[in-house]
Amino acid sequence: MPTDRVVASMGRIAEAEDGWINLVPKIVDRDPHPTSLRFFTLFGGGGSGVTMGTWIPVRREGNSPGGASVGITHVVGRRVFDGDPPTVQLPPSWNVEQDHPRRGFVVRAPLGAAHDRVVEWVLETVAALTLPDRIEGWRADVYLPLAPKD
Repeated sequence: MPTDRVVASMGRIAEAEDGWINLVPKIVDRDPHPTSLRFFTLFGGGGSGVTMGTWIPVRREGNSPGGASVGITHVVGRRVFDGDPPTVQLPPSWNVEQDHPRRGFVVRAPLGAAHDRVVEWVLETVAALTLPDRIEGWRADVYLPLAPKD
């Protein structure tokens, strides 16, 4: 997946501190699923049956604990940061905020993490959690803010 347009959208969303991006693999022989509100699955309950990543920008209001959030829903059925070695390798200075066996996990990147590196990590991690299914491409669902920030 060429990520230039995704990274540019991340910059716009980060500046506005509003919006999000879902990165969804296109699985061979599987119908596409809508993702409009799937990031709520991480905080609500129950998985969507689709492994996908969601990037949400840092919001500087209040006491933000760090940089942007990355959530990945999956159907692995166990925590991915437990075990030796863990199923998912977290980049240095990233923090796990939630690791749920049915809903997925949420991690926080450090402030100033490069958008292109974040996208690369999300794509690699979703691909690893999607195995043994074969990915034939990716879709980015970009949810931009409704109005510019004043």
